[in-house]
Amino acid sequence: MLLFAAALVCVDCHRDVVERYALTAMANTSGHVRAASETPGKVGPYTITPDLRLVWGAAQVQLSFFIGSRRMGRSFAFEYQQGLYQAPVGYYANRRVWDMAPGYEHDTSPDLSRPITTDCLFCHANRAVLEPGALNRYREIAAGIQCARCHGASTDHSALVNPRKLAPRLRDSICEQCHLAGEVRLAQPGKKVEDFVPGDDLADFIEVFTSDRKGVAVNGHADALARSRCKQESGDRLWCGTCHSPHRQTASYSAVCRNCHETPHNLSDCIACHMPKAKAYDGGHTVFTDHSISGEAGQGFTSYFRRRPSDRNLGLAYVRLASTRHDSNYLDQAWPLLRAAAADDRRDPELYFQVANVLAAAGRKKLAIEYYRRTLREDPLQPDALLKLASLLEPSAEARELRAKASRILPVPHK
Repeated sequence: MLLFAAALVCVDCHRDVVERYALTAMANTSGHVRAASETPGKVGPYTITPDLRLVWGAAQVQLSFFIGSRRMGRSFAFEYQQGLYQAPVGYYANRRVWDMAPGYEHDTSPDLSRPITTDCLFCHANRAVLEPGALNRYREIAAGIQCARCHGASTDHSALVNPRKLAPRLRDSICEQCHLAGEVRLAQPGKKVEDFVPGDDLADFIEVFTSDRKGVAVNGHADALARSRCKQESGDRLWCGTCHSPHRQTASYSAVCRNCHETPHNLSDCIACHMPKAKAYDGGHTVFTDHSISGEAGQGFTSYFRRRPSDRNLGLAYVRLASTRHDSNYLDQAWPLLRAAAADDRRDPELYFQVANVLAAAGRKKLAIEYYRRTLREDPLQPDALLKLASLLEPSAEARELRAKASRILPVPHK
């Protein structure tokens, strides 16, 4: 089946490309569930029925939307009061089993309260348009990654992009929008990654911090490749498109290696030894290819874009590390940076939210309240901020109203 947008715009001149691309994992990385093509099963307290209902005890939800091509695995979502929520289970194709979805592995009771936001959908849908004032209620989801994600959107060729003809930083940005995670990835103040279009520099929209952490990350292909000796010696000549064409499967990766390594030390498959598959430390129960090509670990905690990070970005990154590494010492490093950044006259809800969290944790209630109010003035659609502010104002009528407002923004299913 042809991609809808491509069928309207591109297929008249590029039918062969469109038809081949429509069969790829990228083209099929999200969509509405077709129960006949899925597999029933059971995991923990959950049963997945043949018609793709998730059942536990006396409760159930209908799995209506999928995320993931099913080549490696597939996550699912359900609707509640018109909002889209993540299901706690997923299907792992390489093991042919259902299991807990990433992030749910250690849950001791069902958690169905996690919303599918635009951040979740960005790398799995060509376009996701929210209803006004909504966090996870969508007016439209253009499923799958379509031509426009890499080439731009235009009814003629005037604004279309050929990634191979761009300057290296702009070329690489197209792949990095989805395949660059680092250890911490942050939106730049006032920017949304959804606003990136092919031809832009992704560094204008995000900051990414890499580290010396070893292992394979689900979306860490670009930062892993940057650590490789191949990339360091080849420079801009080596990029994702050297080995991968999004339009079709590469016939032989080893053949690509021999374009540079004309006399390899072993004539067997290069990939099996130099790019082995390993379990992703952030990806649940599946394995991914190590794109560091047997490279060294990163050079400490630093900006992927090789720039001096702002106080704001480094402070927010340390807050994230405190959570992911379970080390509160990072908060001590974060606080002077956040305090300096917050002293500037800026409109930055993420910064204000994290400043408020640090202040609340330190018992500085009055200042924490002030910063929760600041973040909500800039972005009222923050259920967590509403609930945390409410907890500091208990007991009061305002606290009750804040909780009610959070519930309206994000109703909690099966509470």
